[in-house]
Amino acid sequence: MRILIISQELWTTKNNGGNVLSNLFEGFDAEFAQIYCSPGIPENNVCKNYYQITDMMMIKHFFRKEKIGLKKTFVEYPKHNLQNIENSSNENSFYSFFKRHHWLIFDILREVLWKFSNWNSKDLELFIKEFNPDVVFAPCYGSHYMLSMTRYIAGKTDAKIISYISDDHYSFRQFRLSPLYWLYRFSLRQSLKKTFRKYSLTYTMTEEQKQELTNALGANMKILRKGGDNKEIIDKNSVGKPIRLIYAGNLCCGRMETLSHISEVLKEINKTNVEIELNVYTNSIITDDIKTKLNDNKSSFLYAAVSQDTLKQLYNKSDIMLHVEAFSLKYKLLTRLSFSTKIVDCLASGCAVLCISWNGHSGYKYLRDEDAAICIDNLENVKSILVNLINNKEIILEYRQKALNCLKKNHNIQYIRQDLFNDFKKFSKNN
Repeated sequence: MRILIISQELWTTKNNGGNVLSNLFEGFDAEFAQIYCSPGIPENNVCKNYYQITDMMMIKHFFRKEKIGLKKTFVEYPKHNLQNIENSSNENSFYSFFKRHHWLIFDILREVLWKFSNWNSKDLELFIKEFNPDVVFAPCYGSHYMLSMTRYIAGKTDAKIISYISDDHYSFRQFRLSPLYWLYRFSLRQSLKKTFRKYSLTYTMTEEQKQELTNALGANMKILRKGGDNKEIIDKNSVGKPIRLIYAGNLCCGRMETLSHISEVLKEINKTNVEIELNVYTNSIITDDIKTKLNDNKSSFLYAAVSQDTLKQLYNKSDIMLHVEAFSLKYKLLTRLSFSTKIVDCLASGCAVLCISWNGHSGYKYLRDEDAAICIDNLENVKSILVNLINNKEIILEYRQKALNCLKKNHNIQYIRQDLFNDFKKFSKNN
């Protein structure tokens, strides 16, 4: 079976999107190819054949008439020599500016760039036809150019398309005052309608999103959650002093404000003695303001993101894994249907899980209903619950086991991959 993957992100286990792809497809009895739209060199154990298109290629084409699109095949992934590092650094510095200033106008300018660039070249068509996929896996992104690419590829192959959606790109349940936002949202909704007609099956992580899109678009929806492995989880029979909280993830979508509140609460608790500390590891851009709020070198400590292997070692030294979401209306509505893949990482960390979120969030409802985490849906209750955990450490040990039970029951990686493989076989054009 030949599977073509269309994705926005670079396939490497060092980023969240690439980590999810590896989590789903490692061990598949299939040959893979990927079309991706980010800078950098892929690094994974699954795929060797690639076609890369980036924004920078289009800009260079506009000014210098350089070619858009680059085919790459790796028998062995190249080492990061000085040339690779220099090229990657140049593009990443370009992208980091827009990551730091994530304004809607930049998204619209990107859409215009893709709209009027010749990304759908003969070379891309040849790459698709030479690979001749049996199935196309095309995650559903909230951008016109990625949706347009899916429709283009659907027209170039007779393979059926399987998709995956993890955020609310469709509904009007949003809070924005900008007319430009609503124009963009309306046009994106129309693009989604056209693209969903191309999907034979669409995965989602939440029951709420499954129900909404089935009703709105008549989509063939199915729940798919990230799998976790409990083989490397060490048994912990005690709680550290101080209790170690760990958060590993980005600071966007209002999470920074929730973490800042937790940091302030810890300062109050630790006035006399350090009873509990917070360690934050993030790949988000760290500003001086963020450092001030999350790094007082007593109750809270802020670090740059580390590798998955290093994170596992840090989990082994920690007591509670944090999952947080926003409490502001804008971000509550933006993320209400999201089920962060970090939730599964929390369950597989070997720590107790503490979820702090508004109670309408899909991830919060899942952890609460499964009784897999200590759940707080009101920021005013954070201090009293943390103090209770300090005085009753057996609760932490109890929720370590509950997290592990949920992981075993709902996130068995072998079952998930086998079910996924069966779906791909069912929709393969050779079936």
